[in-house]
Amino acid sequence: MDIIIVGCGKLGANLAKSLSEENHNVTVFDKNEDIINNTVDLLDVQGVVGGATIRSDLEEAGVRKTDILIATTSSDEYNILSCIIAKKLGAKHTVARVRNPEYIKQINFMREELGISMLFNPDFNAALEISRIIQFPSAIHVESFADGLIDLAEVKIHSGSGFAEKTVWDISSHFNKKMLICAVSRGDEVYIPNGNFVINAEDKIYVTGRHRDLSSIVKELNPGKKVASIKDILIIGGSRIAFYLAGMLESQRNIVLIEKDEMKCEQLSELLSETTVVCGDANEYDFLKEAGIEKMDAVITLTNSDELNILATVFAETCNVPKNITKIDNSNLSIVLNKVSSDSVIDVTSIAGDSIIHYVRAKKYAETGEMKTLYKLVDGRVEAAEFIVDARMKNLNIPLNGISFKKDVLIASISRKGKLIFPRGDDVMLEGDRVVVVSKERKIEKINDIFD
Repeated sequence: MDIIIVGCGKLGANLAKSLSEENHNVTVFDKNEDIINNTVDLLDVQGVVGGATIRSDLEEAGVRKTDILIATTSSDEYNILSCIIAKKLGAKHTVARVRNPEYIKQINFMREELGISMLFNPDFNAALEISRIIQFPSAIHVESFADGLIDLAEVKIHSGSGFAEKTVWDISSHFNKKMLICAVSRGDEVYIPNGNFVINAEDKIYVTGRHRDLSSIVKELNPGKKVASIKDILIIGGSRIAFYLAGMLESQRNIVLIEKDEMKCEQLSELLSETTVVCGDANEYDFLKEAGIEKMDAVITLTNSDELNILATVFAETCNVPKNITKIDNSNLSIVLNKVSSDSVIDVTSIAGDSIIHYVRAKKYAETGEMKTLYKLVDGRVEAAEFIVDARMKNLNIPLNGISFKKDVLIASISRKGKLIFPRGDDVMLEGDRVVVVSKERKIEKINDIFD
């Protein structure tokens, strides 16, 4: 597909890399000539220097034959306007990054009247991911499939858990086969395991299970997390993510939000009626103690400073806070955080990038309507994708143990008319099934890609 990416910031550059690696014809578009030259030198993409609201510049970028234009600049209005103009000039689909909640409320108008195919809000998506993690205190990371019927959780196995040095089959049998271990991260290595694979202490495992079962399964896998459920939450930083998150959680949980800026505190107090907003500096540990950090079930650090987020997380760990969730913009710093904490890290750019790549793949294979959901795991080295099986799929109604699959591909679950199947060798895939496929360092774009 021919794709134009407007804005070569962190998100735009990451998208250009991922989409070019998937063999799309990518053109990056930015006003800064140095940024364009550096991006073109590093990636297999074309570059155009110019303004994406200027007709002649868009035409030079090839907008008339473009399948998708993705606007990722820091300006909502610029992104929206560039999408409108691109659509008028012939772009088939347009995608705009917007952060203002008022624009998101007008999503139907934007689609129907202005022709913008997709609006995505990275801050809202990040808040949604954090809210899912809150439901599974013992997990590092959680994703959902089949309209919430199936969850996939990342869990660290500790030496005292009782599951270290056990085979995948032994662990699955312990839970009456209500779950499936579909990937294992061990140091720098990643594995798609079979039943005989032995799980070691300190491995991170990726487990699929029915939503109603997985919380208790994850809790037993990681008994080091002593909190049964999260009720009292401290959010550090009054960012947009914090605003969305507090709004999602405040009716069911006790939320305290700390923000340094007095004006922002006043605004948040007016908007979040059930959240306790406290004005203060999270760099001052005595202040954090006064705010009740030692009594919290979870601390979520969402400031614009990676360093402050990491330091606040480390302090929360010393206060024995059961669950810590840390936003990191510089992925290199997540390596530092992993040395001192085994809890959850949120990368807003990665979350946004995954949603757009899913959208692009869905448009590429729109005639089949197969792919429903896509998530990247283990720094993008593992993908979990949900597909709808149709009559064109090879190997319909054939037992899985009689099918030749590509290496490092695993069927993690099959959902059939509301029934969830964790597949064994004698299970089959039928037309209409929703199938979750996990693959290592292999892009599965349509269901038939899984077969040899």
